[in-house]
Amino acid sequence: MQQNIDKLKTVIFDMDGVLFDTEKIYLDVWTKVFEKYGYKMTKEIYCKVIATGRENVKKVFKEEFGENIPIEEMYKEKDKALSEELKKKIPIKDGAYELLKYLKNEKYKLALATSASKERMNKQLNHAGFRWIFDEVVSRDEVRETKPNPEIFLKVANKLGVDPKECIVIEDSLAGVKAAYRGNMTPIHVVDLKTADEEIKKYCYRSFNNLIEIKEEVFK
Repeated sequence: MQQNIDKLKTVIFDMDGVLFDTEKIYLDVWTKVFEKYGYKMTKEIYCKVIATGRENVKKVFKEEFGENIPIEEMYKEKDKALSEELKKKIPIKDGAYELLKYLKNEKYKLALATSASKERMNKQLNHAGFRWIFDEVVSRDEVRETKPNPEIFLKVANKLGVDPKECIVIEDSLAGVKAAYRGNMTPIHVVDLKTADEEIKKYCYRSFNNLIEIKEEVFK
C-alpha cells in the first residue's frame, strides 16, 4: 500500500456515493421495484453490488433471490423509475465542490471513473457543473471488466499519462476500493451506504466519514 500520500498529485473519483448522494436513491428505487414483484431488497444485499456493473448485479440478485426472478423486467422498471427520480434531484455530497475546486487550484490531475453509463455520467456531471473540473472521465461503456477489476482505473491513468502508483482513488464501495488496490493505486474510502468493515480497511489507505474530512486530513 502506497503510504507517502502527500507526494501523489493525481486523484481519481468514483461518482455515485462519492460526489453525488445518489446511492440512497438507487436503493429506494430498487426496494420499491422488488416489493412490487414480491421480493424484499435490503441494504446489505444492495451493498454487495454497488459499482460492480449491470451484468454482475443481475448475477448477484439471481444468486440471492433465485434464477426465476424476472430481473430483466425489473431492470426496465428500475431504469424508468430512476430516470424520473433523477429529473427531480441529483443531490451533491457535502464538500464535493470544495474538495474538487481546492484540488484543481492546487494543480492536481483530476479524473472520474464510474460504473454508470456514459449518458448518466454526463447528465450528472453537467447538472452539477463538474465536467470542466476533470482532466479525464471514463464510464462503464469504455471498459470490458467492472470493479473490482482495476481496468477502469488503469484506463484513466493511461489517459492521464501517469503511473498507477501516482494515483489516489476516492471510493465508497468495497468493489471500488479493491479495484484501486489491485491497480496498484492508493484507495481512500469515504462512507456512504457502507461503513468501513474489516475488508475495506484491509484494502484502503484510510476511511473517512465524508469529503470534508478528506480535504482537511489528506490534502491539508
